[in-house]
Amino acid sequence: MLIAAALVLAGGAMADSSPPPGGGLATTGDYVVRFVQYVRWPADESIAAWQVCIATGSAAKTATYAERISRGRPFATRAVSATDTLADCQILDLTDTPPTDAKPLLQRARPLAILTVGDGEAFCSAGGIACLRKQPDAGGFEINLSAVQQARLAVNPQLLMLGRRRVAAGGAP
Repeated sequence: MLIAAALVLAGGAMADSSPPPGGGLATTGDYVVRFVQYVRWPADESIAAWQVCIATGSAAKTATYAERISRGRPFATRAVSATDTLADCQILDLTDTPPTDAKPLLQRARPLAILTVGDGEAFCSAGGIACLRKQPDAGGFEINLSAVQQARLAVNPQLLMLGRRRVAAGGAP
C-alpha cells in the first residue's frame, strides 16, 4: 500500500515546506499547484483540467488559479455550496471558509477522490487532507495520511517530506 510505503520512505523527521522565492507567503494556489505534482487520482490520465471547487466562490479566490498549469493541464474553478455535487472536483479549496460552512462540504468530500485543502491543524483533525499553516513564522502544511487513504489518492513520499506528517489518533507515527 502506498501509504505504508510513504511512511517508510519518508522516515521520522519531516522538513517544513519553504516559503516562495522573495520571502513572501505562498498563496493557496501556489500550494495546490505544487500538491498536484505529487498527488495521483484514480483515472488520473482522463482528467483534462484540474477542477478546483471553491466554497467561498470569491473572485479573488478564483483568480489565484487563473492561468495556472500543473502536469500539462490547466486549472478550472467552480463555486460550490453545501448542497452542490462534488463528483467532478479533484480539489476542494476550503481555505478562508468558516468552519460551519466547511464542515458539511468536508464530510461529503471524505469518501470521494478529492484533495481537500484548508487552514490549520483543526482542518486536519476534522478530516481534511492538506492543512495549510499561513502564519509568517510557521508557514507550510501538514498532510493527513488517514484522509489521503480514505480518499483513495496516491501521494508521492516527497510531498510528505515537504510537510509534516499527520497521523490519526491511535495511528502509528
